[in-house]
Amino acid sequence: MKTHSLTVATFENALQEAFQLWMESMQARAFSPKTLYGYKVNVGAFIRFLNALGLTELEQVQPTHIRKWLTYRREKGVSNAQLWNDYRQPRTFWNWCLREELTTHNPFTKVEKPRLETVVKPALTPEQVEALLKACEGKDWLRLRDRALLLTLLDTGLRASEVHSLKATDEKRDTLLIRGKGGKRRVVFLCPETRLALRRYLNACPHSLTDDSPLWWGRNGALTLWGLLEVIENIGKRAGITPLGAHIFRRTHAVWSLRSGIDLAHLQKMLGHSSMSVLVKHYLPLLESDLKEAHRQHSPVNTLLNSRRTRK
Repeated sequence: MKTHSLTVATFENALQEAFQLWMESMQARAFSPKTLYGYKVNVGAFIRFLNALGLTELEQVQPTHIRKWLTYRREKGVSNAQLWNDYRQPRTFWNWCLREELTTHNPFTKVEKPRLETVVKPALTPEQVEALLKACEGKDWLRLRDRALLLTLLDTGLRASEVHSLKATDEKRDTLLIRGKGGKRRVVFLCPETRLALRRYLNACPHSLTDDSPLWWGRNGALTLWGLLEVIENIGKRAGITPLGAHIFRRTHAVWSLRSGIDLAHLQKMLGHSSMSVLVKHYLPLLESDLKEAHRQHSPVNTLLNSRRTRK
């Protein structure tokens, strides 16, 4: 099963020491393994780039060095989203250094942010969801697990790390308290059909479970986060939908909820977004076809012309 080590190499200079201390503070704040690994990789690459330029002290880093870093990454052909992370995550590290008074020097204040173009990714269609559920049919406990997993993702809009953190006892509840990004807590709900699918899966699971046991299991034991993502990917392969990740279910939950008339403020709370701008930027554009149809039906000009035709 795929795993990642979060150990940072022994530091050799002040920049590496600050990076080591920052990673330890992030671990102490209980960020998810996926988030910690992303910071380790991206900010670690930034520190190594600075070291390659001969920079070993925080005070030595100037705006021109950060611009060189971004140019280097752009020439590597990284995506716009990755380039944004190559700026944002080192800046987060530097802001921590400022708060901890490791330095009073901030070269990021004079560096322009990379332009980030929003790429609107599609949600699943009802036909695709039906195909995925069909790929989970069967009485084998692993197929029951797969069906329960898909329904939980679709029903709650949970992030992969959040659904992975669920316990066996959560199947008994219709309301779940979730600790999400940044340790923020929110409430999500399970409909009866999802709870029934979870009960069928747990009844068939051959492992001996307690209430505090992890919810998701495979043949060799409790699934890691990476194992859970692999399960989702394999379901997609069986259904002919590739690549399939956990986040598309979160996006589908949001879009289908909006189509059903949910209030934006309620959806923001249920998904755990700190700002409504995320909904506006990533989910509302997916309703463009819905808005086009609404305009066709309710346009004042169409109403006027149809009225004239009726009178004739």
